[in-house]
Amino acid sequence: MLVGKARETEDYTRDKSDDKDAVVIARLVAQLHCYVPERADETWARLRQLGARRERLLVEATACVHQLRDLLECAWPGVLDAAAYPFGSSNWCAALSVVLKRCDGHPERLSRWTLARFESVVVKELPRWGGLRRRRAIIEAVFTALVDPNGVWAQRRGALERAGWVLQDWQATTQRVAQVEARMVEVLDELELTDLVTSIPGLSAVGAAAILAETGDPTRFDSPRALVKHAGLCPRENTSGNFCGRPQISPGPASAATGRLASGLGSSAPQPGDVRPLPISDYPRR
Repeated sequence: MLVGKARETEDYTRDKSDDKDAVVIARLVAQLHCYVPERADETWARLRQLGARRERLLVEATACVHQLRDLLECAWPGVLDAAAYPFGSSNWCAALSVVLKRCDGHPERLSRWTLARFESVVVKELPRWGGLRRRRAIIEAVFTALVDPNGVWAQRRGALERAGWVLQDWQATTQRVAQVEARMVEVLDELELTDLVTSIPGLSAVGAAAILAETGDPTRFDSPRALVKHAGLCPRENTSGNFCGRPQISPGPASAATGRLASGLGSSAPQPGDVRPLPISDYPRR
């Protein structure tokens, strides 16, 4: 497919000949658009599969965080202010888990507890979220948010019930990510690359395993640039400051068409039957 598309860009024809195809393929290889297919052994193939599994789990975990934030912003926004980075705080996650498991969609029910009782239950939940030390300020802030009236009350019970399930999914997915990453490090040990990659400042064993899962065996590449490109980083030359020209979108005042569009959003907006096409002169020119 790459050769076929490149042939069309050369002369806009579908002419085929060995000489022309050789030139096209050589140019694609030089530009690193195609390369020798990987013939991985069992260990490298396993690392690639583990990397694909880790990537999918990370997507699921990120989706759980976004969904949980949306639900809490709708039904119980006050709890998000209990920590500066709530989803990165094990104390906040443990406190939220305690509330969602016991409140039945009504966090104010747990306000009948004392702060000491609430804190003791959260401390028991803390190891499940990887926490080692309690943060009394965060736990107290979550306890105070139990009676926060902000949020859509009609949606609160159903949204918090759903948030509890999403929180459990996120926790389970995070645990599976840790298991996959541990196996990826084991593969690095089999390849005897762990000591080498960890000697690079700022690069962990898991990060190196994720990169090598994308590239495969580095010895099949002729240059570091090719290795980095196929690791998903795709380096490009920073030439943005060398371009000169006039932008197509003017930074000046809005056009008359834009002004009419903005004014149409007000109370005097025309009905669907009254909409008329703009004159040709009002459309932006490119």
